[in-house]
Amino acid sequence: MLKDVIQLSYIIIVADVTLLLFLLFNSTLSPKRRACFILAAVIALVMVVCNIIRFLFQGTGTNIELMKVSSAISYAISGPVVLPFIFISSVIGKRVRITVQILAALNAVMSFVSIFNGCIFKYDELGNLKLGWLSPMPFILSGMYVTVLFVASIIKFKLGSRHESLFIMILSIFIISAVIMNTFLGFKFLVSGMAILSSTFYYMFFTTQTLTRDAMTDALNRHSFYKDVNSLKKKQMFVVSMDLNGLKHINDTQGHDAGDKAILAVSETAMMMLPVKCRFYRMGGDEFEILYPSASHSEVELMLNKIRDAISRKGYSVAIGFGEYKRGMNFDDVFREVDAMMYEDKARMKAAALQQQ
Repeated sequence: MLKDVIQLSYIIIVADVTLLLFLLFNSTLSPKRRACFILAAVIALVMVVCNIIRFLFQGTGTNIELMKVSSAISYAISGPVVLPFIFISSVIGKRVRITVQILAALNAVMSFVSIFNGCIFKYDELGNLKLGWLSPMPFILSGMYVTVLFVASIIKFKLGSRHESLFIMILSIFIISAVIMNTFLGFKFLVSGMAILSSTFYYMFFTTQTLTRDAMTDALNRHSFYKDVNSLKKKQMFVVSMDLNGLKHINDTQGHDAGDKAILAVSETAMMMLPVKCRFYRMGGDEFEILYPSASHSEVELMLNKIRDAISRKGYSVAIGFGEYKRGMNFDDVFREVDAMMYEDKARMKAAALQQQ
């Protein structure tokens, strides 16, 4: 029996502890994402411990109360193990996040109540697990959490984060498969193992993304811009330069935190408004670039007007220049012309603001 437990859980535990060590000593992630990853790893480790307890004592007629407690904990956290991934995705609305947390709390309460009334699970005198009338609830909620995670992947795709979208989608499928095999086919340690592997590979994904994305805004960085330009030169595309107006004044009068807030407002708004095939970059400071392949002049104008209006509603303004690149043209020449147009737009907006004073 002990040999079986070690065989089933040893690699899972080692992977989880190693991930926790990486998270504790690595500061490349934002504090919120780091906390979510740590929470996911801890939940998965607790699930493994609960599984070991039930594996060792189920059907032996001993330590039934301990098995009840471990089952309550397992039922309480096996579904919410997905929640940290929902929060890490950072695209799910506040109301939905609050709703899933409330449902997770309700499930946890009912799981511990089941120790006394058997509404979700119970054990007979030999320590064999029996399901109660509310036993479908944790599985239904787990399905809801995975559905939200799947929706997050679709939103990520629409925002242009195609690799992360695909990763989350595959992750959702594997988690569902693990739950089905664990629940209906009698496999052991699959959900906890899947949770640990998901946390580990999602963490690896984010750490590798730091090489291609801007740390503050999550937009693609300057290196990604020139790399993508080289791959898109064979296609027709529009190049857009965008610059936040008045950043120096904001920093001087309100502080750099307010300036960072303004940069984030511009980048988040733009990424929400961009079509799927667009690519958005932060070149540094308050300078942004957009590559829009296979687009028409009217499509670009409509998109930029929507971005201007949305940013204006948040209390900021941007100067914009754009131009068309066609195969065979000198990209650097197009890029310089677009940049010059952006500065002309900035000068016009500044002059108009002075006239209104």
